[in-house]
Amino acid sequence: MKETQTHAAVREGYASVAQEKTTCCGPTGGGTTTDIETAKQIGYSDADLAGPAATGNLGLGCGNPTAIANLKPGEVVIDLGSGAGFDALLAAEKLGSEGRFIGVDMTPEMLARARTNAVNAGYAQTVEFREGLIEALPVASGSADVIISNCVINLSPHKMTAFREAFRVLKPGGRLVISDILLTEPLPAEVAQSVGALVGCVAGAETEEAYVGHIRDAGFVDIELQRRPAGEIFDLSTDDPVIGAAIAEFGIERARQVAGTIFSYTIQATKP
Repeated sequence: MKETQTHAAVREGYASVAQEKTTCCGPTGGGTTTDIETAKQIGYSDADLAGPAATGNLGLGCGNPTAIANLKPGEVVIDLGSGAGFDALLAAEKLGSEGRFIGVDMTPEMLARARTNAVNAGYAQTVEFREGLIEALPVASGSADVIISNCVINLSPHKMTAFREAFRVLKPGGRLVISDILLTEPLPAEVAQSVGALVGCVAGAETEEAYVGHIRDAGFVDIELQRRPAGEIFDLSTDDPVIGAAIAEFGIERARQVAGTIFSYTIQATKP
């Protein structure tokens, strides 16, 4: 799959999610009971889901990077693939009036929702959303204290470039804190080539060795990993249409085999 085709497929899929026409990356729908329970399973608190940030919860994440990023008042935070702004609004309270949050996303429909959510939550002065690719961030070099990302880099056709861009925009001593889907073994060829599996956050995923290698090669140090099975996101017993489409395309046994190799990771690293 060429880069432009990959970006187009992801953009189309997430535009549909933003317009609440479909779901992606597990059971979602923008504030449903399932979205809330899924968010709790991957690390969000009751307070996170009861406050103004909850309007940005479309159930698309695989972790909660803002919970472990140790954000401080006055810091500048960049979000790679900011979606509807859930993590942005959670971070804004911690950053305070002197801090700044910049979300980067390539999907206009997501950006529109995020901007509306920021205004409605009262964070229009400190939270900004920019259209762009995570492989070519519209952000000045050496301007960020922290970079976060939540289940997005796995969608990139050029992960190495995305991590080099993250390294570029961070200040020395800056922190990378991401949640993402990684694999214990490479995907079967038919799954890796599936557009549906790509938009569902599976086909673009790499093994831990390859993914962490990109982070290290970009220049990051002090890399720390935590993982857990991603079963709560890719539950084959649900009626989620993404899961159902995968079962229909590959068969239940193949789907089970693949599901057993999928893990949700939290990764932290530092720019020296």
